[in-house]
Amino acid sequence: MKTFNFKMSWRTLMFAILLFVTFSCQKDDISDSTQSISGGNANEFNALMASKPAFTQPAEISEPVEIEEEAIPPAQDGEGSPLECYTNYYKAAPGFDEMLALDPTTDVIFPGAILKGESIPTGEYVPIIADRAPITLSASLTNISGSPVVEIKDPKLSTVREGIKLGILDQEVTGATAAKVNFSISEVYSEEQLKLAIGVNYRSAVQKVSGSFNFSKSTYQNKFVLKYFQVYYTIDMDPPKNPSDLFTSVPDINALGSTSPVYVATVTYGRMVIYTIESNYSITEIDSAFKVALDPGNEGSVDAESKKVFSESKVEALVIGGSGSDAAQTVKGPEDVYNYIANGGDYSKDSPGAPLSYKLRYLKQGTPVARVVLSSKYPVRKCDLAFPIYRIELGYIKCNDCKDAGGNIELYGRLTARMVHKGETAGEKVVWEKDRDHALSLGENETRQINRTVPDIQLYRPDYDADYVAIGGHLYERDNNDLGNGDDDLGPVPDKIYLKDIPYGGKHFKVNFEEVVEVGYRLERVK
Repeated sequence: MKTFNFKMSWRTLMFAILLFVTFSCQKDDISDSTQSISGGNANEFNALMASKPAFTQPAEISEPVEIEEEAIPPAQDGEGSPLECYTNYYKAAPGFDEMLALDPTTDVIFPGAILKGESIPTGEYVPIIADRAPITLSASLTNISGSPVVEIKDPKLSTVREGIKLGILDQEVTGATAAKVNFSISEVYSEEQLKLAIGVNYRSAVQKVSGSFNFSKSTYQNKFVLKYFQVYYTIDMDPPKNPSDLFTSVPDINALGSTSPVYVATVTYGRMVIYTIESNYSITEIDSAFKVALDPGNEGSVDAESKKVFSESKVEALVIGGSGSDAAQTVKGPEDVYNYIANGGDYSKDSPGAPLSYKLRYLKQGTPVARVVLSSKYPVRKCDLAFPIYRIELGYIKCNDCKDAGGNIELYGRLTARMVHKGETAGEKVVWEKDRDHALSLGENETRQINRTVPDIQLYRPDYDADYVAIGGHLYERDNNDLGNGDDDLGPVPDKIYLKDIPYGGKHFKVNFEEVVEVGYRLERVK
């Protein structure tokens, strides 16, 4: 019996040991899937990350620099055009701590994503797939019923999306969180420079906006991009103390690349409208018109001058974020955008926002910001009105006080109109002339149409304050005395109309001779 009891005790002991070992192994396996790298492997990995350089990119140039040797000198923009155009080339390389996200459905930009560093300057954004340790995300929302913090056990696109939705966004909203609103406007000169003006780098995201512009041929002189932001909240990842804290096992070293990997540290959510504008108005006029249209105090109404700016410009919009009904709207102009903004200025379950921008940090101790430099060389073609065109017409002669002993008065003399540019006559002269034997007979208050003109006159860079059109002449009233010694001299009456006073659309000017005869001219700036 004792032997049997001993054998039974031995078997029981062996089973207990086996069970303990099995359980311990299972426990170790569970721990390995959720805990970060530790020990010597962690130290080696952290040292490797510390040794990797930042990704290579151009030196930052905050303000555009002109490349003088590549400038194209001024020339008339085609025969008969009033414009003189010149092209200067510039290089620019602005740096961005945050980049714009124009594709809310992207599968590589999400909080906690790890990306290959050398793929950032190229815009490829190659993800690094590895065994990940849990990360902690938090939202800047203050109007939800529960905690704005969530832990993601196995960080990847699907689990991060699910964790943010279930852990944060599905909570009850307890109060309003007004969006932070800002907008900025930039002039765009070429497709190459467009991504700098927008601040976008990921893949072909810039094509979402560039398609709205006609860079090869356009009837408009100027192009602008206006970005309107409503920021609801940010989702931020707690920074790791060491790079190894983000992994449960050492990732494939070759997959990390030759430069320091980066991770998406912050994603900003909200709504955004990007306007593309083609217009002959200046950036100041466009900016002013949009400020009027988007001012909440105006409730979407705009003044006549702003309406004119919009009606004479080509305006398109790319809308990102907001509720489904808002996002589906076609935005045609500032009034539509105001309604869109006014109806969804707060975060809610129905209007949770879309990714607007993101911030990258290097995967190394201290997690410095991975500032992205966008470099471009681009042409800036400018045209100004160097060849204005004017039209001169001698319109009519009118008798205001023409009572004479014989009834009608008889007028003769010479009337002219000529363009004076830099002290000399430019173009042909308008002339009306009658000698005494062929005098013009006019009755009381009678108007005689002359309608005499010359070909339009084109000038090169006139001085609008000094150059002028000389109008007037010298008229006589013929007396019945055949000798002519009784004729009335109505006098020489010259006048100057300066170019600055001649408008588009034309204007009538009058010359009076002794308050007896009125001569009408019409002067017009054609281009």
